[in-house]
Amino acid sequence: MNRTCECSPPPVRSHRIHCSALVIVGDMSLTETPDGVPQPVAPTSPPSARRPRAALWVILLVLALIVLKRDTNPFIFGEPGLNLFRLSPDFMVYYTAGEHLSNGQGVYDGGLWGPLPFTYPPFSAAVFRVLPLFPPQDAAILWAMVCAGCLVAVTIGVLVQRGWRPDAGTAALGVLAAWGAMSLAPVRESFFYGQINLVLMLLVSLDFLRRRDRLSGIGVGLAAGLKLTPAIFIGVMLVQRRFRDAAVATGTFLATVVIGLVMVPDATKFWTSALFDDSRIGALDNPGAQSLKSTAVRWIGHEGTGATLLWLVLAVVILAAATVAVIAATRRGNDALVMALGGITACLISPFSWHHHWVWLVPLALCLIDLAVRATEKTAARAGVGGWWVPQVGVLIGAAAVTLVMLPYVSTTFYFNLTYWVMMGKGAWGATWYTWQGALVVLIAGAVSLWLLRGDSRDGQPMWPRRKPSPREKLPVAE
Repeated sequence: MNRTCECSPPPVRSHRIHCSALVIVGDMSLTETPDGVPQPVAPTSPPSARRPRAALWVILLVLALIVLKRDTNPFIFGEPGLNLFRLSPDFMVYYTAGEHLSNGQGVYDGGLWGPLPFTYPPFSAAVFRVLPLFPPQDAAILWAMVCAGCLVAVTIGVLVQRGWRPDAGTAALGVLAAWGAMSLAPVRESFFYGQINLVLMLLVSLDFLRRRDRLSGIGVGLAAGLKLTPAIFIGVMLVQRRFRDAAVATGTFLATVVIGLVMVPDATKFWTSALFDDSRIGALDNPGAQSLKSTAVRWIGHEGTGATLLWLVLAVVILAAATVAVIAATRRGNDALVMALGGITACLISPFSWHHHWVWLVPLALCLIDLAVRATEKTAARAGVGGWWVPQVGVLIGAAAVTLVMLPYVSTTFYFNLTYWVMMGKGAWGATWYTWQGALVVLIAGAVSLWLLRGDSRDGQPMWPRRKPSPREKLPVAE
């Protein structure tokens, strides 16, 4: 519910900024600058919302212990098809690509590791050239450590962006959250296959979870250079009216293209033929293929014009909902949610997404818990209720919401009966549960955001922000 308050902050230079039109919606305030442009200011959540919750500690600790028990189970530990501690196939594709470049060979002719081809842009092959500096086993361990560090950095970054204190307690909570995230199939399978997904998520997070500066946009550009899908975040920046950052990201991406053309002998083959060869990535009827296009194929029963048209229609609907959600989240300073929704949207609308691409569920889960805590505290405050138990209730509500949302994405080793492998045999809807649950999240976010933006408009704020303010601007915080 919207509410209006009035305040008179102290003078700023020669101007006096009045907040007579200050509107608080959700967890973010909107105020007016002297030129009449609406500006978000810092979140106005209670200070207690910025400290780790006892209930969250307990939930994440229990989840982490369950993950530890599952992954050290003798059956799983001794089964090559489940054990994490081995040379991962996708990592070995990266490693072999680096070897080929070191020997002056190309990377786009046939399979590099058995039948597995190299499907990434040339720039990624140039980066992977450093891997053969180490023996395969050592390089695999270092790669897993880098991916784990990226996951921890993102979880901590999300908490800090949402207003949690950047202290040891929040860092420890971020480590537990990353550990517990191994209960999700996209995260565990990223380690299982030695995938690059978590590295990409960290690069993108550098442009969404930290304060903006002249380097903003480089992370997204590098991520797009390593794998094309993160280029969607350039579009996200445009929706946020971060035009300079989008330009930097585009320029960085183009620089990666040039580097790839210089360092990879057969780089032109990727841009002229390999990029358009769907057979190099995988079949849409593969159980691990989880995007709207694979969903359309499963619903119709075969590939063809009908499935393609259905995919395009679904993609347009999801893009529209995601755009509205990004606008609303941006107005409220929730860039962590913007990042999560952008990543999930990319997985949905991409022509092909593997199930392990959905690592963006991790920041989404943390954002859901944060939103639940804030909403619970505000509701309690309006009712004149307080106490240490209020945020604990918020955590429990958030955890319940996360559980419902994440059911299709549980790891095989965590709870086998809900995994996409099992659901694949339960009809067209069961086979696409993985995807339509993600689509439902984006659609609900879009619907709620539209309602919030209409409320902003009724309160005199434009539905579409005229510009995205710089974090360097010193605006008064509502008391």
